Amino acid sequence: MIHAFKVPKGSSILEYLERVIRERGLRSGVILGIGGLERVELGYYNPERGVYERAEYRAGETVLEVTSMTGNYLVKQDGSISIHIHVNIATKDYVKGGHLVSGVANPFIEVFLIEANIDLSIIFSHR
Repeated sequence: MIHAFKVPKGSSILEYLERVIRERGLRSGVILGIGGLERVELGYYNPERGVYERAEYRAGETVLEVTSMTGNYLVKQDGSISIHIHVNIATKDYVKGGHLVSGVANPFIEVFLIEANIDLSIIFSHR
């Protein structure tokens, strides 16, 4: 089943996604989205240090265009939700991409959650 909705202006993307997943009783699936952001924090995995290095981008007078947002979600055995998303953002001056650490919608993000009907917590047990 496909669940479509908008993350409204000023909302934290990850918090909003988690709320929708809980409210709709979803278990695991694919995340797809496009839209705009007022700010975003991206992570870049550093394998030598074993951590995500982070960079923050702000829209300023324009919007950070989300040209692609893709990832997955799963509800773990303890009931917590794991969301893993990568995003590409663009302005007239640059295109950036990476792991979504945090982001605030502006004017909104259009999202599709595609329920997988399989237990991804077994496949992605490292999370």
